[in-house]
Amino acid sequence: MGMKTTMINSAAEKIAYNQDLLTQILLRLPTKSLIKFKSVSKLWRFIISDPDFCLSHTRHHHRNGFLSPTALLLKGDRFCPPSEFSIVPLKHYSKVPFFHYIPDSHVKILQSCNGLLLCESYRQSYLICNPTTKKFRRIYCPSNSAYNFISKCFLSFAFDPLTSPDYKIICIWESYREPCKFNLDLYSSKTGSWDLCLVSFEVDEDEQEIELNNGVFCNGRIHWCGYGEESLYFDVEKECLETMPMALPSRMDAPETCRYFSESRGVLYVAVTYCTAVCLEFDVFEMARDYSEWKWKKRVNVGDAVKAFPELELGCIEYYPGFSGVCIIGSEKQEEPMVVVWADGKIISFDFRQGAWKMLYDLGPGIKIGSLYLGEDDHLHYERFHAYQYFENLSCL
Repeated sequence: MGMKTTMINSAAEKIAYNQDLLTQILLRLPTKSLIKFKSVSKLWRFIISDPDFCLSHTRHHHRNGFLSPTALLLKGDRFCPPSEFSIVPLKHYSKVPFFHYIPDSHVKILQSCNGLLLCESYRQSYLICNPTTKKFRRIYCPSNSAYNFISKCFLSFAFDPLTSPDYKIICIWESYREPCKFNLDLYSSKTGSWDLCLVSFEVDEDEQEIELNNGVFCNGRIHWCGYGEESLYFDVEKECLETMPMALPSRMDAPETCRYFSESRGVLYVAVTYCTAVCLEFDVFEMARDYSEWKWKKRVNVGDAVKAFPELELGCIEYYPGFSGVCIIGSEKQEEPMVVVWADGKIISFDFRQGAWKMLYDLGPGIKIGSLYLGEDDHLHYERFHAYQYFENLSCL
């Protein structure tokens, strides 16, 4: 027994001090475990903190060329304070103090992209954050005299650790001096600098709105949802602006109330809600791989979820949907995505393949996500939620 114990201890010591072998073992461990294991020894901390290891670890944990989200960050647009959001775990329950390590009192999420967050600080700056490693980098708008006359400014974020450790920030702005003319500036983490007025374009006031404040990164491009015939996307590698179709096949004889724009595993999706007396349905559209058209995928009826979860109270206010925060995310075990919906303060999901609803997250009886900041005359269904996908990884800034 003593000899066996000695052999085991000897093997453990060989592994512990063999950097190459130890690195290969650590690459296979979950991200959260690695954060804790930094305190084991100086060697372990050195390996886990190395930028090359961090990048290799992220790439080691992809599935079919894509990362899987760990959680959703659910942000209310109407009643919740800018820095407040709810965490919806997708893999395991985790309390993440997202911004406690940042000295700013108010931080607003603008976009989530493969493990990093683009945030706005009320100290007139922007932040790139990795909540997993509790690191952040402050970035200021470029020194440009034209910025003194900005009337509108929108930032988007591009980051894909499976192809490059670098990220880019796209800033689109309009000047009081030249209404309807927009300029695009590009920040690169590789150079740590801005390229000013890389692209300029004009948008007719009479044209339908393009939501430049909600960029979606997919296939190396930043996309913006529009309500007219066309919208825009920016090819990050080629550094050029292109158009894409935005006209959707007509599916319901009712005006639209909202479009939820998202992506999953290299495919763009739009979920459309409608203004009806009892609004419990929405349509899901999928962009063709060649960007030639939008195709109708399915009409989802949230009312069917009541059959599985009778406690849900939906459609209790006329012309207000009994759900919000529609988000399309990848399913870890299936190629088909799933739809995540906030409904009556609970998080439910619809599986396209099985055609079934399931409860994704429930805080318990009498507790509803989003109800904390409601006033006396406000109703939960007045809130509109936006969902940000959070990916737990060691990506460096």
